[in-house]
Amino acid sequence: MLDPDLYLTLVTLHVVLFAYWLGGDWGVYICSRFIARPDLPVPERLRFLDALMRIDVLPRTAIVLLPVVGLHLAAIRGSLPLSSTAVAVTWLIGLAWLVLVWVLFLRRGTPFADRFVRWDIGFRVLLIIVLGSVAVLSLLQGAPVREPWIAAKLLIYATLLGVGLWLRTVIRSWRLGFQRMRDGEDAGATAALFSASIKRGRRVAWLFWALIVAMAWLGINQPS
Repeated sequence: MLDPDLYLTLVTLHVVLFAYWLGGDWGVYICSRFIARPDLPVPERLRFLDALMRIDVLPRTAIVLLPVVGLHLAAIRGSLPLSSTAVAVTWLIGLAWLVLVWVLFLRRGTPFADRFVRWDIGFRVLLIIVLGSVAVLSLLQGAPVREPWIAAKLLIYATLLGVGLWLRTVIRSWRLGFQRMRDGEDAGATAALFSASIKRGRRVAWLFWALIVAMAWLGINQPS
């Protein structure tokens, strides 16, 4: 049975998470432009990198919670055959993933984080496979997700997870560049590394935002 108060609360949370996801990514994008500037002192560039990581934890939080909230909404609408137990399990998995994301953020740059980041990446890959498969199956057969626009959102979300993993390669290249400078290499010698990564990241970022807007359009218009 539809609980109007719970449904409205979850819709509000869904919108807020969406706003933090898109807005936070713009802050990350702006910081990245300063990180790649070879004319800035290295300590200044590192401060922008630290700011980027602090801003990025909010979009990462939104990425974790959005599918949990969305699946709960789909269950309430009857768009997805999930029992109350399945919804509770979904929340537990989502909150466990959220704890992992925040632990990795708080312990970033440590051997601990380097070990456990593989768990986060592995879980994202698993989600890409599962949600992508469910979305494609639902779009083709009308089940298990009964409304096509929700299935399309799941497919876009799985794609966004894949794009996000690709964008992590940009940050890894920055870490390599800063490590080379710490080892005594001139900042000018690493400029090409930063400039190439920022060019790749810029194109992918625009694709990322376009996909987020497409998700928003589907959520608002709910085409049949």
